[in-house]
Amino acid sequence: MKNIFRIFALIAAMSVLPACAPKKKAEVPMPPSAVVVAQAKKADFPRYLECLGTMHSFQSAVIVPQVSGQITKINFSQGDTVKEGDVIAQIDPRQYEAAVVQAQGDLMQAEAALKIDQLEVKRNEKLVKDGYVDKQTFDSYVAKVESDKGLMEAAKGRYMQAKLNLEWCTIKAPISGKIGLKEVDVGNIATANSTRITSIEQLDKLYVDFIIPSQRLFEVRGFMEKSGGKLDLEVKYVESNMRDKMQRASVKIVQNKIRYQSGTVILRGEIDNKSMLFWPNQPVKVSLVLETIKGAIIIPYAALETGPNGSKYVYTAEVKEWPVREVAKAPVEIVQINEDASCVVKGVNDGADVVVAGQLAVSASSYALAYSSTVMGMPYGKDGKPVAIESLREFIGGATAIAEKFRAQRAAAKNGNGKGHETAPASAEAKK
Repeated sequence: MKNIFRIFALIAAMSVLPACAPKKKAEVPMPPSAVVVAQAKKADFPRYLECLGTMHSFQSAVIVPQVSGQITKINFSQGDTVKEGDVIAQIDPRQYEAAVVQAQGDLMQAEAALKIDQLEVKRNEKLVKDGYVDKQTFDSYVAKVESDKGLMEAAKGRYMQAKLNLEWCTIKAPISGKIGLKEVDVGNIATANSTRITSIEQLDKLYVDFIIPSQRLFEVRGFMEKSGGKLDLEVKYVESNMRDKMQRASVKIVQNKIRYQSGTVILRGEIDNKSMLFWPNQPVKVSLVLETIKGAIIIPYAALETGPNGSKYVYTAEVKEWPVREVAKAPVEIVQINEDASCVVKGVNDGADVVVAGQLAVSASSYALAYSSTVMGMPYGKDGKPVAIESLREFIGGATAIAEKFRAQRAAAKNGNGKGHETAPASAEAKK
């Protein structure tokens, strides 16, 4: 901005040199101010709520052995991708093989004892009817059969457990995903349900958890209901130089309670991550798209000015006669501030030129005239290119003459109506 004022001062000095006379003090005409303008654009634009979030695995498993023993094999390389059912490690199975043989023997004994006692009951059925065996003795035979059945079932259970323990000696991947670091080596003694071998994270699909203020939950749920129970998300890197790394997702899971201490609530989205763009536990920036604003007016954030009472306004700069623009103050309402240094507003028409630099120069008067310039303060010609240095005097002289014409017209209109008030538009309402 200092460059604009310096060049403007130089241009003003150039415009008054011919008017300087040593004997007579002449009134110096004021050239228009130099401003940088941008055009308000109309477009369908998403209205969103920005949040911070964290990525989580869709499925995650910590690999812990279910039996104790010495590790005899490690069948994975750290960082590899594994499929469900792949063998990860092996525990020495010999003691568990012996346990299976022993349990199988116990089961066979129990089955044999049951068969003998069943035959005993069958032989004594006719004898008890004929009175050769008393009823009490026969009942003991029957009870012995039922006891044998229980012993056989217990032996069968020990046999099944022994086979299961033997099966657990071969440690397999419970899910598909990316395997982590190796936490044991061959020869280590692993303790059941305690020793960590490694971990597996599913990466091709992730959850993204993010928080919103609890007072926005009712509004968000309303938009979710309108959209069939879910909303779209834009998930981006937190780092500003990585914002182009973006993935779309959808959210339909809302936590079932408010977090009292922070006054927030967690929402969970699902993201397809086949490109491996994101990783579990990664912090991300989340834009929760609530709706699409039809015909939104978008202007640069730099155009916004703040009034004494906190109200927002912009300066519009309409071309009256090239290159002179009439500057007017227009109150606006901010709908949304976007991360690309733009904002969605109400109160400005599509295609209107707004001042984005040089506002201080046009704020000194309620009736200001200006011309378009570069950020460095060089005026633009009709061809859309900055005016050459050698043509500056001619440009400023012509612009000053046009400005003087408009000022004279304004003064004549002001004196003619006799009301003594300003007729130039000081706001969008006045302009209408």
